[in-house]
Amino acid sequence: MSALPADTWPDTPCNRREIAERWAKGHDTLTIAKEVGLHEPQVCRILARLQNERHASRQQGCAHA
Repeated sequence: MSALPADTWPDTPCNRREIAERWAKGHDTLTIAKEVGLHEPQVCRILARLQNERHASRQQGCAHA
């Protein structure tokens, strides 16, 4: 089974923003899931994807330096 592409529910720009904001405030994944109406594994997958994308963009920035 392949990973869901970005911009498909539940990995939407709105959910990403809401999850990222709550995570930055120190909320745990279970609390975030309850607040945004998702299951905890969905929140964890979105957080992992956000982290991977940020890491990849940092790596690209270093490669061009």
